[in-house]
Amino acid sequence: MNREKLDTRSRIMKTAVEIIGREGNLNVTIREIAERAGVNIAAINYHFSSKENLIEEVERVTMEQIQLIYNRLIDDKETPRERLMAWADELMCYLIEYPGVIYMIGARILQSENKSAGLAEYLSTADIRLNPVVQELTGISEQKLLSFKALQLLSGVAYPTLIYSGTKKALGQIISNARVRKNYLISLIDSLARPGGSEQP
Repeated sequence: MNREKLDTRSRIMKTAVEIIGREGNLNVTIREIAERAGVNIAAINYHFSSKENLIEEVERVTMEQIQLIYNRLIDDKETPRERLMAWADELMCYLIEYPGVIYMIGARILQSENKSAGLAEYLSTADIRLNPVVQELTGISEQKLLSFKALQLLSGVAYPTLIYSGTKKALGQIISNARVRKNYLISLIDSLARPGGSEQP
């Protein structure tokens, strides 16, 4: 493939990521993408064959980026709290910049018969990477309670970014501000740990 074709494909991808990721427009048309990318519709069909294939490619790229963020959880040079803080902060920043990712994941989950490989891998990674670090932090070994704690944490990261994407405030807090976000995440992660890390019946 020559340089011009690669540039055209990259331009189409960048535009699709902007529209879907930054603007949350899952109903974008091929015509809109073509106009904003400065290409003709035939170019999109040539590189991706269909709108569905293009959206799947956007999803794949998005999931790869999220996988990299989840890799912050396996840095054994840091404490569980430090790993969770770094992961949560990077994920919140990414979702603030690309709020459409939340809509895209939600739409795929609701279409349970049409889950993509990228989404299935993401959901698996969330369990594999997050649960052990939450277990290290809390000392909880009972799997049901551990899953609840991990779910609390994931919800505490994703939900404020969802609210923020629509209102530019999350219950009065501007979470795009690094200091506000840090204080919020300290409070969130502290709320997971029981005193002394002990389990309750």
